[in-house]
Amino acid sequence: MKKENDNKYAQITTEQCKQILQKLVQINTCQPEGNEGKLADVILEMLPENIVYKKINHSKTRASLIIKVNGETEEGGIAFVGHMDTVACGDYSQWSYPPHDAIVKGDILYGRGSADMKGGDAAMILALKWMLETKKRPKKSIYFCFTEDEESKGSGICGIVKDGTVNKVDEIIICEPSDEKIGTCEKGAFWLKITVQGKQSHASRPDLGINAVEYVEKLVAELKEQVETGEVHPILGTTTASVTKLCGGIMTNIIPPTAEAELDIRTVPGVSHEHILKCTEEIADRFRKEIPGIQITIEVMNDRPALETSKDSPLVKQIMKTAQMVGISTEDKGHYFYTDASQIIPEISVPFVIAGPGDDALAHCINEHISLESVRRYAKLYQKYLEKYYL
Repeated sequence: MKKENDNKYAQITTEQCKQILQKLVQINTCQPEGNEGKLADVILEMLPENIVYKKINHSKTRASLIIKVNGETEEGGIAFVGHMDTVACGDYSQWSYPPHDAIVKGDILYGRGSADMKGGDAAMILALKWMLETKKRPKKSIYFCFTEDEESKGSGICGIVKDGTVNKVDEIIICEPSDEKIGTCEKGAFWLKITVQGKQSHASRPDLGINAVEYVEKLVAELKEQVETGEVHPILGTTTASVTKLCGGIMTNIIPPTAEAELDIRTVPGVSHEHILKCTEEIADRFRKEIPGIQITIEVMNDRPALETSKDSPLVKQIMKTAQMVGISTEDKGHYFYTDASQIIPEISVPFVIAGPGDDALAHCINEHISLESVRRYAKLYQKYLEKYYL
């Protein structure tokens, strides 16, 4: 693998990564409060006053931020995307270090959001600072997008899409943790709530009732069998369907009249969510015909498509070449969770990759942490990619 000795890139140090990442982690942006507006202001304080930016306020405390480096042409360009919110910390007593103290031990920084994904935000900021310091006008405009609410409904990236500022870019880099690899695909998410209304009776006379719990279980089992036996993706494997919530029943000696199940279905590219919903409705229709009096409702709670960028796309080929130069693996990588890509790529249809510092397996965990060297390496990846293809 080619070693990188270019002095132009030696300016990014682990100390710089540490200083920036500590500032980001020390701002509590946990869901559901978020407080990303404050973090957006902290990011702006790190940059020159004359930058071109737009702050999109979603509420009094929540905001997204778009910073633009103007290019020679307004058509095309690239957008780097990273979210500012984090999941909640959980039981603070289980953490080895306070989750917002950003404690550093050797090369490792501990804290909520360090891997998911303030490490990626820090790498973006370092690349942006370098870009501004060059004082060179890129061939096409470069956008650095910091979103709110990615860990919930994605209102930040949806607001950016609605704003339209980045909707004409040629390519997008999602700076989520990718475990020292480059991701070219991610699973979709299709969440269903299935509610069954049966008939209550004494448990000694189940023949007089309609057991809603038993029928919701049967419906879910049949749907899982259909969903999980589909096509196999070479990186992401198969579609999965997990029952994540199941409730029903009143007392042990009462046939339950109502029951509810929630399913988290994670799809691979090529699987139609519309087809899954149709299968669910067909099973429900059959139950309605076979069991007089039963009522079944189906609600879609979340619908994020699976996404994939062709390995033959210029973005993938170019980012892989650049990754080799900075010591990042070009091994096939896919993400089992969805990112902000799920709400912007379907709208603007451009190639994307997921490439950011940190191990995605540490996302949402107690004692979440990240290697500062990983942050430095991805900052150099972004920097070198911009230098090679945009300057």
